[in-house]
Amino acid sequence: MLAAALGLRLFHLGQRVVWFDEANSLLVARAAPAEIIDAARDDVHSALYCLILHTWQSVTTGEIGARMLSVLAAVAAVAAVYFLGSRLGGRGAGLLSAGLLGLSPLHVWYSQEIRMYSVQTLLICLSFLFFLKALREGRRISWIVYVLCTALTLYIQYTSIFAVLTQNVFVAIHYRKDRRTLRCWLLSQWAVALLFAPCLPLLFWQTSRVTGRSWILPLELRQILGFISLFSGAYLGDVRSRTFSVLVTIAVLGTAIVVLCRKRENRETAWFLILWFSLPILLLLALSLRQNLLLPRTLVYTTPALALLMGCALARAERGIERLASTLMLVALVSANLFALKNYYLSDNPWVKSDLREGAHEVARDFRAGDVIIHSSQFTYRPFQYYLGDRVIQGVVRQPEKLAHLFAVIGDGLLPQNDANFRRIWLVLYPDFKEWGFDEKIHEWMDVHHHFVRVLHSSPTLFIGLYERQGSELAPVIE
Repeated sequence: MLAAALGLRLFHLGQRVVWFDEANSLLVARAAPAEIIDAARDDVHSALYCLILHTWQSVTTGEIGARMLSVLAAVAAVAAVYFLGSRLGGRGAGLLSAGLLGLSPLHVWYSQEIRMYSVQTLLICLSFLFFLKALREGRRISWIVYVLCTALTLYIQYTSIFAVLTQNVFVAIHYRKDRRTLRCWLLSQWAVALLFAPCLPLLFWQTSRVTGRSWILPLELRQILGFISLFSGAYLGDVRSRTFSVLVTIAVLGTAIVVLCRKRENRETAWFLILWFSLPILLLLALSLRQNLLLPRTLVYTTPALALLMGCALARAERGIERLASTLMLVALVSANLFALKNYYLSDNPWVKSDLREGAHEVARDFRAGDVIIHSSQFTYRPFQYYLGDRVIQGVVRQPEKLAHLFAVIGDGLLPQNDANFRRIWLVLYPDFKEWGFDEKIHEWMDVHHHFVRVLHSSPTLFIGLYERQGSELAPVIE
């Protein structure tokens, strides 16, 4: 089972190309630990993931090596789900649940990305595992490991707080009359809060900067249904209708809940998993009514809960209609996810299989002293900065928001002064999702003010052209 999960996450791993967020992680992780911590002041995450990546890159090299951190964390999460399922419904439930998580398209996607979401999912699985062990066994070591895992997952990604709230609701429902357990629980929550307290000033600073500002469009029903479809049969970037995938997810969830809730002895397990899956989603939806925060990556850690619901339901289903319905739902879920994985691996998704790496390497082959690279967007500048390093001079036409702490570590992307002695200009154009047509305006300006030499690279998402400098201005001035 673990070998299969590893194989699925290694398959086509080299085809993924560093995109903007990944490039930022890699560039920050190159810095010294003190600089990484300071750069977090201009982020919406704490510095822990970049610190881990910094250490990880001291023993691995290259893009694939960086991705292996997420890959291995994802496989470890599959193992954690096996142990969780075994405790909730027996060894059969553990194997089924682990297998379903291994096939989850959403989990596979983020287990190949150089970001913190795979590590977050692992830590939340461990948090829930030792949460369950501590409640049922009351051993001190279980409470200690639970506290450590929970505090770490809050440092990795702040949205883990929704999982902690879920655990509190579960305790309030099922252990409200158990004074000893409640006392231990309250102590554990105080311990988690104390461990996370050093990060609170940073969190308040970041919150004050980003509140009310979001590049995401207002929340719509279509976005909610699109997120639900990612649990079965769809993948990020899928442009086809997702109605079937939404129906499969709802049918699987409904069947698992009915099967588990029919018997009184299964209801605690049902509540445990239903809350884990649904409450983080509902809380994020409630927050998104004011400022849209519903991004699939913020809720990857709910994928194990759905896998456990289906695995436990099939393991606990009685012979007859329950077993038949659970089996049919299992077949539907596995088939839908295999279909989604096939499309994910084989589709030409420009977001993760872009030609940025190819374009950067093409420029590197022809780049020489006296050249400069001008980008229309920071979404090409940061990946090029990672692939080309500091050996080339480059900058962005439109300057991004001033982020002094981050820019002190990875550079600000400012173009050189017009009086700099550059003879050739490499123009890199990339569609701007905030202002469609902006790249074409830059292209037109360059054709008028400089002498076009040749096209180096051209695709629907990336254009690279070489110009000989004619005037004093390198690029248009954008306010």
